[in-house]
Formats: sequence, C-alpha cells, structure tokens
Amino acid sequence: MKLLSFFKYVALIYIGTICYVIAAYYHLIMKNKWSFLNAFMIAIPIVIIEYTFSLHGNHYLHNELDYSAMDILIMTICFYFINLWLLNYFVLKNKVTNVYKEIFCFVLIICAFLTTTVIK
Repeated sequence: MKLLSFFKYVALIYIGTICYVIAAYYHLIMKNKWSFLNAFMIAIPIVIIEYTFSLHGNHYLHNELDYSAMDILIMTICFYFINLWLLNYFVLKNKVTNVYKEIFCFVLIICAFLTTTVIK
C-alpha cells in the first residue's frame, strides 16, 4: 500500500516538474517572438498548475510517507534533469554533445538521492 502511495505522490511531483519546465524553458523555441509580458502571461498559469501538483506531492510524501525535504528536493531535481533533457532533445532539437558528461551528472544525482533515502 505504501508503494502505491509513493508512486501516486511521486507522479504528482513529476507532473509538476513537467509544467515547470514548460513554463520556464519552452519559450526558447520561439526565439525573439515573445515579449516579457507575453511570456509572463503564458507562464504564470502553467506555474500555478505546477505549484498545485508539486505542493500536494511534497505534502503527502513528507506527512504520510515521512520523506525529508532533502529527499523530495533531490527527487525533484532528478525529474527536472529528465524533463529538461527531453525538452532539449525532442522539442528544441539541440544535439547532445557530451552524452557521457550528462549521464555522469545524472548518476551522481541518483547516488545522492539513494544516499539520503535508502542508505541510512
């Protein structure tokens, strides 16, 4: 039962990170077509959705499953990394120049997560 709750709450955080990445970085595809006001008016509703999902996921992971704020933060950073990589590769069509460096950084983040959550 705890495992199902864990995945449900992690999914809330993951959906929140998707919204954040879209709000913060998607405008890069538009080049110089967006003014600050346009970007602001499009990003704010997406950030509100992101905040709602992330807030509920963080709250439930902390209060019901006893994850620390650091555990949740490292998990969220992993999701940001995955979503930014997907956006960069599939939407912005940027080549990945040094795959090994990115994989190495991601492995270090995963190790930090495992160190703070599993290895006690």
